[in-house]
Amino acid sequence: MSRQINLFILLFSLYGVYGTAQSQSTTDAMGSRIQNMERLLNESSGARQVLGSSNGEAMAKREQALALWQQAREKMDQGARDEASALLNRSVKLMFEAIKAATPASMTEDKKKVDYGKRKESVTALRAAFNRIADETGDSEARRLVDQQLSHLIARADGLLATGDYSGAQVEIDKAYHLLKVSIEAKRAGQTLVRSLQFESKEEEYLYEIDRNDTHLILIDLLVDEKSKSENTRKEMDKFVEQAIQLRQQADAYAEQDEFVAAIELLEQSTRQLLRAIRITGVYIPG
Repeated sequence: MSRQINLFILLFSLYGVYGTAQSQSTTDAMGSRIQNMERLLNESSGARQVLGSSNGEAMAKREQALALWQQAREKMDQGARDEASALLNRSVKLMFEAIKAATPASMTEDKKKVDYGKRKESVTALRAAFNRIADETGDSEARRLVDQQLSHLIARADGLLATGDYSGAQVEIDKAYHLLKVSIEAKRAGQTLVRSLQFESKEEEYLYEIDRNDTHLILIDLLVDEKSKSENTRKEMDKFVEQAIQLRQQADAYAEQDEFVAAIELLEQSTRQLLRAIRITGVYIPG
């Protein structure tokens, strides 16, 4: 299964794994997940691609995903939210495998080329933004170290693209993109610029922190295969990531009760744990 599917399942499951001690709002969240999965199975562009395909493997995987989704609905009706969540996670995995199987190779390659180009444009824009922030704060060393890492990632990405390894090129350019996002956020935090951002409500600030947390999670997912070669390094990373996920689950629980001040504080703690995990890999992040 691809890295992107693994990551989707991780983020998809974060909202359902702590449901046994939650109120009616958790039940509503699970109901929303079930509805979203129904759309993925039956109404999404991916579903139409599978249903219009002659690929037997794709059709079989969708049928298995549909059966698991139906089981999840039954478990939800019985009040077994944890079992329903686990079934949904298996269902989404199978459906994305079905979509992948139903996608013609030529279409996949063309899309990957387009996606790569768009991501590289975003990297260029973010790189300029980071350099501007670094120059404004007089942090020439941070600019040099981040630029060094970016040049290496982009050169490797372009090299892979030239050989026709579109998936490998996408992974490398994604690393550059998320490294820049995390670096910019780290510089903002160091300058207390985050606190100067204008939010309409605490809920809006909470959603901003969710995005920051997701960015760090994605970067860890992209780095883990390459960087965590030693068992000790992997254990240290896992320790911080586990702590981060526990804190995020607690934050989401508070947010379900509209207690966004507490949720924001817990999310910030979660993101700090993820930042520690990233730095263990040897990747430089300012701050």
